[in-house]
Parts: sequence; C-alpha cells; structure tokens
Amino acid sequence: MVHHSKEFASILVEAMAFHSTGKQVQESWLYRRTHHTAYRLTREAGLRKTTPFLGWSHWKFHPEGMDMPGKTLIYVGAEADGLYRKEESDGRWEKLAKGMPPSPQVRAIAIHPKDAKTIFVGTQRGVYRSKDGGDSFERMNMAEGRHVWSIKFHPNDPNTIFLGTEGSEVFKSTDGGGNWDHLATIINQDSVQMAFATRILGIGIEAANPDQMYAALEVGGAAHSADGGKTWTIVNKEFDGDVDLMDLHGVTVGAADSSAVFISNRTGVWRSRDRGANWDNLNFEKFSDIQYSRGVESSPSDPDTLYACVGMNFGSEQGGVMRSVDQGDTWERFDKGVNPASTTFGVAVNERAPEQVYFCTRKGEVFGTRDGGQTWSAHVLPEMAGSVKAIACTSA
Repeated sequence: MVHHSKEFASILVEAMAFHSTGKQVQESWLYRRTHHTAYRLTREAGLRKTTPFLGWSHWKFHPEGMDMPGKTLIYVGAEADGLYRKEESDGRWEKLAKGMPPSPQVRAIAIHPKDAKTIFVGTQRGVYRSKDGGDSFERMNMAEGRHVWSIKFHPNDPNTIFLGTEGSEVFKSTDGGGNWDHLATIINQDSVQMAFATRILGIGIEAANPDQMYAALEVGGAAHSADGGKTWTIVNKEFDGDVDLMDLHGVTVGAADSSAVFISNRTGVWRSRDRGANWDNLNFEKFSDIQYSRGVESSPSDPDTLYACVGMNFGSEQGGVMRSVDQGDTWERFDKGVNPASTTFGVAVNERAPEQVYFCTRKGEVFGTRDGGQTWSAHVLPEMAGSVKAIACTSA
C-alpha cells in the first residue's frame, strides 16, 4: 500500500525489500511524482537522491512509522533590523536578538548539515553561532571588524567551515566554528573599483575533491583554489574589463559532475566544466524576460537541479526564481504566479524535504512552496526588515 502525501507531490513509503542475495533490507523512501525521482530517507543525512527498486525482487509497503521531517523553520537575514525566524505554519515572525551585536547587519546564514539547531550567521562584526535554533547566539573567536558575507560547510566534514568577507579574505575553522584562522586574501588586480571593498559573496567546494574550491567576488569575478583555500587564482578569461560579468553574486558546484561550477552575475548564470579555465553563458534570455542574477544554488538532494535568483537589476521591482533540472542546459520560471515586487536575493531548499523551497526579495518578501513549485505561500517580513540578503530553512 502506498500513501500519497497531501503536503508533498510525493509518495511516502517505508519499504521492506528482498535483495537478489536473499538479504532482507528495510529502507524509507520519498518518491517525487513530478520528476520521477526517488530519495532515500536516513536519520543521519536526510534525503539523498538514489535509484529506486534497482536490484530488488519484491517490495512490501508499510507507511506507518515513517521518520518524516517535522515543522519547517525559516530564517531570514537583513542589513536593516537583523535576523528573523518563522515556523512555516505560523503567521508571526520572531526577531532573534539575544547575543547578537547591536543593529546587526545579517548577510549570510548557514545551518549545520547534521544538527538543525546549530546555526551560523554572518554580520558586520564577524560570525555568530547559535546551538539552540536561534534562541540565543554567541560571537565566535575571530578578529574584530570582519564583515562576513558568505559561510560554507566542508561537504564531507561539518566541523570544517569557511567564511568569505569584505576585503576578499577567506577564514577557516576546523573545530565547528569556535575558532577561526585567516587562510588567504584573494587579490584580483583587475577588480572593478566600487564604493565598497571587493567581497566574497559565495564559496563553492567540490564534494569529490574538496581541495578544489571557488569564490564569487563582488566585483572581481571568479577565483579558484586547488589546495583547500590556501592559494587562489583568478579565472576570468571571458570577463576581464566587463563590470556586468565581473559582478559576481554567487557560486555553486554541480555535484553530479564535480568539474561543473556555476556562477551568477548581472547577465545571468554561467557554467564552467574545466574549473574556470573557460566559461559558457547559459543564456537566460532564452527562458526569462529578467536575467540579472543575485545568486545560484544547487539542490542538496538532487545535484542536477539548480535554482537562480533573478530580477531586472539590483533595485528593480521585479523578481523571481529560475530552475534547471539538467545542470543548467535549460531553465524555467519556478515561482509561477507569484510576481515578487523586488529582486530576489536568496533561495533555500530544505535538505530533509526537498519539495520545500523558500526565497526572499530585497524589500522583505518571502515566498515558499511545500510541493515543488505547484503552490506558493507568502510570508511577508515586518516593514523594518530592509535590504534582505539571506535565507535558510530546515526541519526541526
């Protein structure tokens, strides 16, 4: 017997399988009807894409007792008025201020991949950590005056974490965020001079080869490290001298093909299959009327799927999210029927429930789907939350 979830476009089953060897194995699965994709559900790693039914001779379905994700929590960071949290089903946003600096400017949020209560937040006064889901924070041990713009967990060791800052500095922690060491300063002599110092808006790491790292520089293009972040090379062959191309806002690595890296800039999303030696424009204009991209993310459960934040420009009154399910070859408008009133600045996928996707706009709108984009709900932030920069979500 198979039960269809009312909240997800999915089939939820607990399956007792008998392998051809005769060994009995019990596993939990989530099967997405919309994309015919299966995910194995584990307590340790959440949902992981896999091939269903391969090598099995018989299935018995026992939907009772599934260890499915609990309530969904959404975290949003703004340069004006700090950090907010909301339970998806609740109508109220909570401002999270205990232990945070005065007037926090929150530009990055990262949730520990194995502990949903451990949350890191990047601010104008360094990085802060919560171990209780955001009820309280403490400042981590790093030099004062660092404006943190990006946070990235090592894909294979969550005790190792990287930070990107204003001034193009890279910091690293190997003790779960308690202490931070300066690893490198990325220098691009051809960076476009702006009113602010060049800053790292995103860090990408190859899971299969974690010494291979990437950084998105605003406004300095792309950088590549082959030694775990100790040294960096600028990889801007197609971009030099063009501010629209050098103005990077995000980077992600396609896990299905570890040599594929994606960056976002004012013209859309670009892809390299040779670690930045060459870049190809993925031509958003073929798929959308708005191409300015403020970030690109890989789905944590389906490495073929990418999400890109879009708008007309930085301060536009249009926004949205584009999705690709084929590593960037084709794209579609994901947030159909939503019509955000400003440029989208962040998108987050719930790792334990990949049908849940949330995004935020610069002016404080938050939209979410629990069924892979079929339906959407609005979660508007309080008016004082301005210049929204970051979003994250998890199941508690």
